Amino acid sequence: MAIGKVLAVDQAGFIIREASLEKITPEWRSLIDEVILGYRKYWLDAVDSIYVRGSVAVGKAIPGVSDLDSFAVVNTEKDRLDYSWFDSFKTPLKLQYPFCTGIELRALESERLLDLNLDDYNPLRMLLKTQAVCVWGEDISLQFPPCKPDINAVSHAFSLAEDLQQVMIDLQELDESESLKVKKACQWIMKRIVRSGFEIIMETAQCYTRDLYPCYQLFSRYFPQQQPQMYQALNWAINPVDDPVKIREFLNSFGSWLVDQIDLCYPPLDDS
Repeated sequence: MAIGKVLAVDQAGFIIREASLEKITPEWRSLIDEVILGYRKYWLDAVDSIYVRGSVAVGKAIPGVSDLDSFAVVNTEKDRLDYSWFDSFKTPLKLQYPFCTGIELRALESERLLDLNLDDYNPLRMLLKTQAVCVWGEDISLQFPPCKPDINAVSHAFSLAEDLQQVMIDLQELDESESLKVKKACQWIMKRIVRSGFEIIMETAQCYTRDLYPCYQLFSRYFPQQQPQMYQALNWAINPVDDPVKIREFLNSFGSWLVDQIDLCYPPLDDS
């Protein structure tokens, strides 16, 4: 559980990217080459560049634990692309590269990434700029401004209240016979809680991470009284439970507390 990486900042306060081609180990590079061929075979000239993020991109991938997260930057609308090849493409790769626990394929629209007025793409620009490495094509992230661990780096905290409400509704509609769905909902919301907890202290801590354990560890440093609750969220993010009642109770208590702290850290804009 105690794994993960924290990205430091430079003298100007900008997040330092540690991902690089040189850090990708040979066995993962071979798998990445297969993924590159897949994107280019099925999406042809629509692909401008391809990225890899996460532990693979920083040379910290653990066989049997780590997966491969990839992104293809495309010069067309995502809705016009054919995604039907994903499953049939990934199946043989899982057999050929058993050390990889999963392969994520995703399209990002270059036009939207380059439009800095689109706030909904800001987290994606930040992801490519600070946590990913371009493995094929032109590195579009060089055109993005540098990032600081501030309000512009928030990915989960601002939507946490809505996420909690939706999960509460979903859990009320699930029963004991739907254990897998309950666990999936539990894991999803707990990851958001852990990362939202970090997002309210990251500017003070002057660092950035999406990894769960460092998020928990840094949050607990600034909110020691809430450490047991955040540890519970961390534990359930890794080992989700299938008890809807316990999950709802936790969301009502600690989840609500965290939403209040988010509002204190980032006060809502007054529209009046």
